[in-house]
Parts: sequence; structure tokens; C-alpha cells
Amino acid sequence: MRSIKKGPVPRALLDWQIQNAKTPDNLRYGGGGFPGEEVREALLKEQFHLCAYTMKALATADSCKASGRDTRHSCHIEHVLPQTRGITAETIDYQNMVACFPPSQSSIACLYGAKFKDAYDPAEKPFVSPLSANVERHFEFDKDGEVTGATDEGQATIKAMNLNHKSLVDDRAASIRGRLMPKTGKSISAADARRLARAIVQPDANKCLSPFCVAIAAVALAHAEREERRADRLRGKLAR
Repeated sequence: MRSIKKGPVPRALLDWQIQNAKTPDNLRYGGGGFPGEEVREALLKEQFHLCAYTMKALATADSCKASGRDTRHSCHIEHVLPQTRGITAETIDYQNMVACFPPSQSSIACLYGAKFKDAYDPAEKPFVSPLSANVERHFEFDKDGEVTGATDEGQATIKAMNLNHKSLVDDRAASIRGRLMPKTGKSISAADARRLARAIVQPDANKCLSPFCVAIAAVALAHAEREERRADRLRGKLAR
């Protein structure tokens, strides 16, 4: 998980709220004319096209349109404070919304992330929201794709979203190996690992982040530190 900086409320959502101010029955998530497409587009943009909870890649709005689809084929709108709380205002509060995997228009049976979280309520139980600062400090990743909680909140979040589900761990591990052992099967140097750790958390020219970028950066830094310690030990032996 990575920290998400919320952008401005989409104009279409503001207009919809104003238009329905006198018809409160409509003023709810999914109410008449709710601008779901515009909201999803805004969420995808501010998240650099990564799932807010899993860091899986989400298709861009442009790629959806190019294939004749809308962003329901990219993600679904997740409410950090769940709709089951029964607080209507929270369901249409843009500050409570993030884009997540799997897509709305999907038959994927997803046993982790937002779908697994379901009605888990961060207001009542420990949870690391992706909308809070310094989210990354709560989690640690290893080269095999496993994530552990560095704090009590991190541990609770991993459990609440089943973030060590085998398929998700396998996807993370494949992305990590692909970056740290590109093609040759030989690990990259410490210097290259440090460069990778810096670059991977920056959006590319298409304003997209690489899937599992935070995990890759963490493992790359750990790899660099191991390689540097090994080099120091070798130099020490040669100097004797």
C-alpha cells in the first residue's frame, strides 16, 4: 500500500450534489444520475492507476475508451469507511472513495483487497488507510512477495484484507523478481538497486506507477544494503 494524495472533488460530482440538494432521496451513492464514470476517472488519475489497497495495475480511462469500454472495466469505487455504516453522507464523500481491484464489470472471484475487507470498519477497528500519510512505514516486504506488518495497525490491515493471499503474493513476487533479476536471472548491483528504488516510485510518462512499486522499492533497498555489506566484508578481508 502507498499513500494517496486526494485531488479536488470532480466537478461532475459537485454539480450532481448541488442539483440534488433539494431531492435528498437521490443524494446517495448510486442515486439517480450519480457521475460514477467521472469519479472513477478522477480516482484512477490521483492513484496513478494502481489499486489503493493491493497496488495491482488498473487500466487507464484512455485505454478503456480505446477498447470501447468505460472505467467499470478498470476498477470499482471502494469506500474506506464502508457503506454498511449506514451514513449516507459518507457514501458520496469523495474523501472516502478510492479506486480498487477488481473492476465493477468483472466476474473475478477476488479473495483479497477491497472485496475481502467488505464491511470492516476502520472507525471501529485498527486499519491503515491509504489516505493517511507515511502509509509505507506500516509494512515490510520480502523478495518472495510476502508482506508483514511493521506496526500493530499494519498487521491488522494485512489480516483485514488478506494481503498475503497466494495469488497476490505470487503476483508481487513475480514483479519483484522481474525488476531485481531482469532476464539474466542474476541479481542487479547495489547501485542499480538503489537507482531502481528511487525510480520505481515515480510515475512514468503516461502518469502511471508500476504495479507493486512500493514492494519493489523496499526489496531493492534491502538488496542494496546486503550487497554493500558483503562488499565491505570482502574489502576488509582483502585488506588484512
